[in-house]
Amino acid sequence: MRPGDRPVTELRGVRGGPIPADGSVLSGTGEGADWLRAHAQPGVTVRISEVVSGDGATLDGETGVINGGPRLVEGGAVGITAFAEGFVYPENPEFYYRFGERRNPRTLAGVTRGGNLLLVAVDGRRPGYSVGASFEESAAIMDALGSREAVNLDGGGSTAMTLGDELVNRPSDPTGERPIGDAVVLLR
Repeated sequence: MRPGDRPVTELRGVRGGPIPADGSVLSGTGEGADWLRAHAQPGVTVRISEVVSGDGATLDGETGVINGGPRLVEGGAVGITAFAEGFVYPENPEFYYRFGERRNPRTLAGVTRGGNLLLVAVDGRRPGYSVGASFEESAAIMDALGSREAVNLDGGGSTAMTLGDELVNRPSDPTGERPIGDAVVLLR
């Protein structure tokens, strides 16, 4: 096998599940899921390579990519793209209600019309303090703050914001700040 070659060991029809030890999970929605079902059958070897490009440019190794969704604001107008981005599961309609319609703690990112970065933590699940925000309310918050573009990053107990060593919001987990596997970190 060449570098990047990996044998497919399992094809799942539903989202979620464990990540194999010393392995990876390829996931797709829409056309991406169709391609994986057609080409990534157990026993097949796939080559994994990373190229990130958009708008005719390829990103270099110095650029980081953040995964999130759905988009909340596009081109200065509220526009929630949860359906197009695969956050709605026809086989489980309750998922979108719990994830997008219900108020939850939220971690949001946006860019203002002037090019400034906005990172916003919305606390929640604390009646009398904050109940959180739905996707619609999150979009309205980012619009009110002047976002030209905005996206939902994460939420629930993972929503935490620190400045230096100081936690500046109230995470929703009863035990406080949750250990997490990823973060947006800005350094001076």
